[in-house]
Amino acid sequence: MRIARPRRPTAVFKRKRSPPPQATKLIRYSMVAGIVFIVLLAVVFLPRMFVNQMPVATPVKMAITTSATSTRLDVTSVGALVPLSNVQAVLVRDNTTIGILGPPLGGGNATLAFTDADGDGRLSPGDFFMVTTRSTACNYRLDINQMESGSTFVVGQQDWGFCYST
Repeated sequence: MRIARPRRPTAVFKRKRSPPPQATKLIRYSMVAGIVFIVLLAVVFLPRMFVNQMPVATPVKMAITTSATSTRLDVTSVGALVPLSNVQAVLVRDNTTIGILGPPLGGGNATLAFTDADGDGRLSPGDFFMVTTRSTACNYRLDINQMESGSTFVVGQQDWGFCYST
């Protein structure tokens, strides 16, 4: 079976008269409404583009190295480098908070300690936490919070332990 090809028109389409005034008026009003809509969107959204926004360190990724009595959590990646004065670390053992560092994040005690390895004053890859662990504890969790002008963001969380299951 053979399908016939469509034939080319013999004459090029040419408009014999202009469009009616209602159509030109409708097109003109549609164009003006579109331009007004774009201007309104610009009035609403452009000022948000120029607001000075704080950097958020999310997500903070950590690598775990465990020994018999302590655990070292190395920061391997950070979304944005934020000052240690805005960061807090909370250590939780068996659903009980046992240690809080910061803000500012730094120093510590025998239970939870932080070291700024590169000394730049910001949470960055290479920095690490030292946690004293007990063999009788079931699971541990280290939460890293960023605190900015009354708001708190959880930017990192790491779980580990003897009973911890994924």
